[in-house]
Amino acid sequence: MAGTCAQCGAALAPTSESCTSCGAPLAAAPAQPVPQSAQPAKSSGGVAKIILVAAIAVVIGILAAGKLGFAGWRASQPGTANAKTNDALFSIPGIGSIATGSDATADPSQLGAPVYPGAVQDKGAVSVGLSAVAGAEAHFTTSDPVSQVVSFYTSNVTGAIVAATANGAVINAGPTAKDRVTVTITPGSGSNAGKTEIVIVRTAKS
Repeated sequence: MAGTCAQCGAALAPTSESCTSCGAPLAAAPAQPVPQSAQPAKSSGGVAKIILVAAIAVVIGILAAGKLGFAGWRASQPGTANAKTNDALFSIPGIGSIATGSDATADPSQLGAPVYPGAVQDKGAVSVGLSAVAGAEAHFTTSDPVSQVVSFYTSNVTGAIVAATANGAVINAGPTAKDRVTVTITPGSGSNAGKTEIVIVRTAKS
């Protein structure tokens, strides 16, 4: 540093650390403070990312718990299955039961309409007995023509309302507005070709 010695007044060289005349050490210049604006700003982006990842993990955990809870509830519902006939009966406590299966047949007394004489009931029927609604669905086939089957149901179902279709008819009836029966009569197809198909559906609301 340049200047004069504070002890003896001798001239000092620019690079001197002590006085060459009296040997007195020279005081170092005070360090300049770093302006606050020069300090690198801490980014809040890292904290925000951590919070976001944690929130996503919580949501995923809630969804997984919900799925496990539903699966457990469904598995806990009592049900029976007949492995030989592929029939199944599902019972829901406080609600009712549903019977179905590829080999299941419906009880004719639950259909709300007579079974056509000589008709054969196909397998795969559904019977529902719930607290809010009950019903059944059954399929039948007969070798008699469509017109003869339509005439039978028109005459034997009280209050029948017949709606003709291109190849058959749909008959609606029922003792009340909450207890309705629909009989659909159409020409058979596939393995039932050459026959007449009859589908009876009954729904009864409580």
